[in-house]
Amino acid sequence: MIRTLRSIVDPAALTDVVADAYRLPVVACVLLRSLVNDVYRVDTGDGPRVLKLYRAGHRTRAEAAWEVDLSQALGGAVARGIPLADGAPAGVLAAAEGERPYTLWEWAPGARPEPPWDDRLFRRYGAATARFHAACDAAGAPPRRFDVLDALGRPYEEVLDRVAADDRARIAELVAAAREWLAGRALDTGVCHGDVSLDNLHVDGDRLVFYDLDRAGAGPRAADLAGVAATDGFGAFLGGYRSVRAFGDADLAAVPWLGAVDLVGNLHFHLVDKPRLRGTESWQEGWLDRTLAALRSSAATLLR
Repeated sequence: MIRTLRSIVDPAALTDVVADAYRLPVVACVLLRSLVNDVYRVDTGDGPRVLKLYRAGHRTRAEAAWEVDLSQALGGAVARGIPLADGAPAGVLAAAEGERPYTLWEWAPGARPEPPWDDRLFRRYGAATARFHAACDAAGAPPRRFDVLDALGRPYEEVLDRVAADDRARIAELVAAAREWLAGRALDTGVCHGDVSLDNLHVDGDRLVFYDLDRAGAGPRAADLAGVAATDGFGAFLGGYRSVRAFGDADLAAVPWLGAVDLVGNLHFHLVDKPRLRGTESWQEGWLDRTLAALRSSAATLLR
């Protein structure tokens, strides 16, 4: 059999997997999204569930299990993972490309907030992020290694090989400055969500519920604010966060630097990882150009 990077599992086959592994009456299964991982909606007699089938080599079974264990420890702060009938947090399937872990999740209540987004939503969003961090601390959530500087290592070198000379010099200078600035900084650290965005949040009445813990792990909490900092709602978000949990000046100063690091990681994803999964046609979707533009803007601000 020829080596395979990625396969799409037949949803019909997964109905049997879920029914057997979780002892659930499965009515239907449909693929929702296929990118880094494959995400399926599974309809059962007890309501819908989400099956997350990890890409081979992306997460180990133990790492997938960690996400379920974390969600169980956090209660209502996130959509909860559902253990298998035998109590194991995660299972594993044999696929053409190798072993693929899988986890089952509650269907997050509510719905994704639709634009236009006002300051009230951003304030609630900030408070929900702070409650997530506080819940992680209270639960004593086990840390999984999450080094934001990873994006400045191997992925950074691969990025430089694929950008124009002007961008290469600009990114190299920004990376050197970020390494220097972040070295030895005393920042608030702990378990981070890793991908705090309105795409990973549902509004359920008075409650905001996070989901998707694929990038969760231990690191500086300021990294969770970096994406929101690029929006007009950041002032309201920060006020909401600080209404629940302290966020000091040193952490606030780290946000743009951690944002730059995240952009380098995103650039690697769109230049290297995503084309391997979806082809170079994905470069025409606009994400690559927007990430490069954001990096140029970040360099112009931070390298004054």
